[in-house]
Amino acid sequence: MEYIVAADTDIGNTKEVNQDSVCIRTAACKQGKAALVMVCDGMGGLSKGELASAAVVRSFASWFEYELPYELDNWSWDKAEKSVTNRLLALNAKIIEHGSRCNLQLGTTVTGILALNSDMMTFHVGDTRIYKLSQELSILTEDHTFVNREVKRGNMTPEEALQDPRRNALTNCVGVTGSVVPDIKFSSIESGANYMICSDGFRHVITKEEILDRLSPKKVTTKTAMQIKLRELIDLVKEREERDNISAAMFRAEL
Repeated sequence: MEYIVAADTDIGNTKEVNQDSVCIRTAACKQGKAALVMVCDGMGGLSKGELASAAVVRSFASWFEYELPYELDNWSWDKAEKSVTNRLLALNAKIIEHGSRCNLQLGTTVTGILALNSDMMTFHVGDTRIYKLSQELSILTEDHTFVNREVKRGNMTPEEALQDPRRNALTNCVGVTGSVVPDIKFSSIESGANYMICSDGFRHVITKEEILDRLSPKKVTTKTAMQIKLRELIDLVKEREERDNISAAMFRAEL
């Protein structure tokens, strides 16, 4: 069994600070292989989104490296769900408290994959997305945005949502309100499929067809290939004058 991970991030064309934070970790343990892949997009409309996204990534990276190895001795995915949910709730409270104390507005999306051997758990808050690329491209997350909620309610068409000035307004994020409700899902890992997590700046001006073509699991099978293709797409996004930070991380398992 082999896990392959890679990531890239870019400040983009117009921002003064990169508010995105990325985490990729793999480990060999007595239970087999484990991996953590995350992208957090600090909220660009708030004053210190980069602090929120970095705090979340540091916390999860520390958990993966120093706490998860001991949790694996008595492992269950139910316990993993509780660990991730409780960590997000604690981070939400901590970030809100820090913002109140320092008179700052902080917030971030949180989207990740936790893998153990042939199984994985996805956790998601906000509008950062997880894509699965195999024979076709599928989106494994649902955007927690105002416009997506209105589309689901029948108050707006998908075409109207793309043009609505509120399209980036989040209904669920970490660090802004007293409650955070992550979407958590469990699944088997598809051997040889590529999984990609990206901030919204990565996907705004490229199509699903372009993502599938550039990151096809038949073409992109190594860490080096992942890094090359992610940078090619980031450069393409910048050429098309995307204004946001641009980040993506990839995960692949050969079982």
